[in-house]
Amino acid sequence: MALFTDADVVTLDDLLQFETSLVQVASTHGINVDTKINLAVSGISDRVLLWLLRMGASDPQWMRRRVVGLSTVVVTPPLSKWVCFDALARFYAEAYNVQLNTRFQGKWMEYQQLATEASQMAFDSGIGIVYTPLPKPAMPLVSIQNGAGPAQSIYVQSSWVDIREDEGALSPVNGTILPDKSGIAVGMAEGLLGAPTGAIGWNVYVSTTAADLTKQNSQPLAIGATWQIPTSGIIEGPFAIGGQQPDYQIQLSRLLQRG
Repeated sequence: MALFTDADVVTLDDLLQFETSLVQVASTHGINVDTKINLAVSGISDRVLLWLLRMGASDPQWMRRRVVGLSTVVVTPPLSKWVCFDALARFYAEAYNVQLNTRFQGKWMEYQQLATEASQMAFDSGIGIVYTPLPKPAMPLVSIQNGAGPAQSIYVQSSWVDIREDEGALSPVNGTILPDKSGIAVGMAEGLLGAPTGAIGWNVYVSTTAADLTKQNSQPLAIGATWQIPTSGIIEGPFAIGGQQPDYQIQLSRLLQRG
């Protein structure tokens, strides 16, 4: 799972799972979907942080919560749905205010109710936290070098790894086209000094297609090191597990949620 403070924890593609006509409505009425997502994330961030601060010692990180904020909170499926539904409610609220269309008003009310239910589910199931947060890295650096590989498209992602070999969310994809008899060298954009505190290394995922990238290293690569395509070529390694799993679940009471 991604961290709540990672970039793009919810994207347009996530919203399209619920509303396939979203792009058409946004284009017709001049509504910026990303703005609605950002507003939803910001509003929910404030609410979750406030409730965590009220939890006191029930939060194992309560003495540092004002410092770490939500950087240790993972995006569980209920939390992701909450953001999606809240963003959709904001989207259709604007669509209704622009057109005064009762269909948009109905969707606004529907998604507002779904957002309320999703928030309750998020708190009932527990807000997940990790003890060693591994933020989503920036797009990896890829440089073309001389080699033995054929002309082909190459797609690369990376992720941070901690001492337990837990893995953070994958970076954005960096794609490039290689000429014949070439290879690539891959490095983390953060370099040696920009690695998160808990990271001891990183993983690299590569494929010749934009989907189904697989891990190429059997052991975590050292921070500051680069990875090169071996002469044997790309392997079909394991897929990424989807980010960090919570180390602890904090269930917030209904009483606190009314505040």
